[in-house]
Parts: sequence; C-alpha cells; structure tokens
Amino acid sequence: MTTPDPSSTATPVAAADPFAPSTATVRIFAGIGLLLLALAYGAFIVIVLGQSYSGDGAGGPLVEEAQWSMGLSAVVGGLALCLPSTAVSHTARRGAVKLQYALALAGPALAAIDFA
Repeated sequence: MTTPDPSSTATPVAAADPFAPSTATVRIFAGIGLLLLALAYGAFIVIVLGQSYSGDGAGGPLVEEAQWSMGLSAVVGGLALCLPSTAVSHTARRGAVKLQYALALAGPALAAIDFA
C-alpha cells in the first residue's frame, strides 16, 4: 500500500485544533504581555510607595518576591516571543505566554500583601 499509516503521522497541535491560535498570534500575545508588564510594574511602584508613606514606613514583606515575579515574567515573555518555532513547540509557547501573564499579574498582587 502507498498510503501512510495514520498512527505514524503526527499532526501539530495547531493543525489538530481548529480553535487553537497560530504561532504568530501567540507571539503577538507575548508582545502584548510585555506591555502589560510595564503597566504592572507601574502599579507595583504605586503600591510600594503607598505602603512606604502610610503606616510604618516600610513596604510589605513580599516586595522582593513581587520583583522576582515580574522579572521572570519578562524572561518568559521574551523567550516565547523570540525563540524560533523549531526550538519550542506550539504547546510550550502557549504555556509560556500563560505563565508570563500570571507572573506579571502576581507582581502587584504580591506587593499589595501587607500583614501589618
């Protein structure tokens, strides 16, 4: 027979799911996530300065963790945006963009936590 075995031919995730975003769309969302990160960092600064000027004059206990979260968001977003399709699978790129958004939004949320 000249027809290939259907179990041996693997279809990419983007081709198998008609509702999955394309790689270009995922890269656009990674770029938008970097812009969201700039807004999240602005919110982080406002929250930390508000905590410093009111109360005991110190920021919350999770300020460093919030900075790490936003820094890792930038790294993950940059990797999802810049790595070629041969180096990263489509599913991993989509997961990286979801992680990028979660880390960017976790930064101001962690900075807002104040146990005092």
